[in-house]
Amino acid sequence: MRFADPLSVKARSTRVSILFAASQAQGERDTQEDYFANYNDQCFALADGVGGMPHGEVAAKLACETAVWAYKHVRLRPFYWDDKKLFLKRIFRSTNIALWQKQREIGFEDGFATTLISLIIGENSFWVGGVGDSRIYHLNETGTLSSLLPDDTDPSGKLTNALGIRRYGLVPHVVAKQFGRQDVLMLVTDGITRYIDETLLTKQLSMCGETTGSLSATVEEVLRAAGEHGSTDNMTAIVIKRVFSS
Repeated sequence: MRFADPLSVKARSTRVSILFAASQAQGERDTQEDYFANYNDQCFALADGVGGMPHGEVAAKLACETAVWAYKHVRLRPFYWDDKKLFLKRIFRSTNIALWQKQREIGFEDGFATTLISLIIGENSFWVGGVGDSRIYHLNETGTLSSLLPDDTDPSGKLTNALGIRRYGLVPHVVAKQFGRQDVLMLVTDGITRYIDETLLTKQLSMCGETTGSLSATVEEVLRAAGEHGSTDNMTAIVIKRVFSS
C-alpha cells in the first residue's frame, strides 16, 4: 500500500463570496424616501426618511452616502479599523453632523430626519449599528431568525430617535456577530416589518438560494408579500448571503 506524500498534496482552496440583492417599492407614497447604498460588498447602508417631516428623500440619501463615505475614509485609520464598534459610532457621528449641517442651508431650514442601518462585513464576522426603526435580521445556519437591534420607538410606534434631530448626543445601537456558513442577513424598512411577521421572513430567507438571481427573487417576494398584507408605504429590502465554494 502506498500513501500519498503529504508534501505533494495540495489543499483544496475554499472561496468565500458575499452575494446580495436589493429592491424597493414606492407604495402609494408621492415620493420614495427610502435609500440604500453599498461599497464593495463590505459596507451597506439603509435609511428611511422620517415621515411627517419635509425632505425625507434628501435625508435618507445623504445619510447613506455619508455613511459609505465615512467607511471608505475612516477605515484607513488603524485606531478605528481595529475597533469596529467604535468605528460604527464614528460613522454615525459623522453622518449625523452632515445632516445637521445640511439643515443650515437655504431651503432646508425646516429640518429633516432619517433612520439608518450601517453594516460592516468582515471575513468571519459582521458589525452593525442602527438608529430608528429600520431593522436587520440574521438567519443563522440552524434556521433561527433574530432581529439584532431594538426599535427606537415608543409604545404607540412613534420614533424616539433619528439622525438629524440634534447635533450632539446621538448614540447608535451596535452589535457584533459571527457570519457563518450559509448565514443570511436582511436589512428592511418599516414599510415591510409593520406588515409581515418573522415567520414569513424566516420562510423566505431559508429558501433564498445561492445565486444573485435567487436572492433577487426572495427580495421581490418579500416586497410583494408586504404589499398583499396592506403596506402602502415605501419599502426597501436588502438580502446578503455568505456563500462558500471550492
